[in-house]
Amino acid sequence: MIKTVGIIGAGTMGFGIAFQFAINGTKVILNDLSEEILQVTMNKFDTYLDIFRRQGFDITLTNEEVYKNVQLTTSLMDLKDCHLIIETASENLEVKQAIFKELDNICSENTILASNTSSLRLSDIVVHVEKHRSKVLLTHFFNPAHIVPLVEMLKNNETDEKVYTDVKTFLESQNKVTIEVKREVAGLVANRIQVALAREALALLEDGVVSKEDLETALFAGLGFRFSSSGLLKIIDFGGLDIWNIVLDQLQPKVESSVRDFCVIKDRVQAGNIGVKSGKGFFEYPGKGVDRYVVERDESLVRHLLNTNPHLGIKSLEVK
Repeated sequence: MIKTVGIIGAGTMGFGIAFQFAINGTKVILNDLSEEILQVTMNKFDTYLDIFRRQGFDITLTNEEVYKNVQLTTSLMDLKDCHLIIETASENLEVKQAIFKELDNICSENTILASNTSSLRLSDIVVHVEKHRSKVLLTHFFNPAHIVPLVEMLKNNETDEKVYTDVKTFLESQNKVTIEVKREVAGLVANRIQVALAREALALLEDGVVSKEDLETALFAGLGFRFSSSGLLKIIDFGGLDIWNIVLDQLQPKVESSVRDFCVIKDRVQAGNIGVKSGKGFFEYPGKGVDRYVVERDESLVRHLLNTNPHLGIKSLEVK
């Protein structure tokens, strides 16, 4: 049974995963390179505990009990007896390989080692792992990890089936929704779909078919609205496979399918307009600073999580 989880990296993803586990009563050992980084991360717990409670989640633990579930450390040695370790370090293959090599040397033989990557190959990351070959897998959380339910899971050819099942069971007990990625492909599943959507949407914008405002409206008031209650295949079922077969035949030759540069992005990047963190991207974000905009986005996502609660089967976090 997984009772203690080590998390390597206290950035955006590491914080989200740690928060998710801590509010559900799991002991977390959070590791990063400096005490300052760790303390900044812990300061975010107050903000998000307040958001979750204000939006209507009944977190059964007090704030003090949540804090007691989190241990901070700058030493990987403190993670050696964890039942599960999730690595969320920067997307640098050499860094991840070094981390997994060290974990392989210091950890208990029963420790499960997981990476949160979506852009690097699990088989490349664990190339130096020897003692834990049957206990490695990928667990890809979506940002913000403490709100978005999905975790994509991938095992390699040597992963013990019981290890995979134990992690899946644990994640679902922590109110996550898991899917199995059956083959190692770049971007896994959800990010590949997201990039395909982005390619077509940006092509429509760049080719002058639609304004940026109306493009956003088409996505959240059309596709996004339907996707909030069902997946694509059910949408096809309700539309009729016969109809979709015709639509695919007609539209596939016409939709964007090439690799191209999108000036609507590249020109903005060159001008320094890279999004919320610079105060301007496709839209403007004046005055508040990136943290305030992130909090506002997350408050909206928490409300959406509450609205979709019946579909997600969330049990330990109940709406008041």
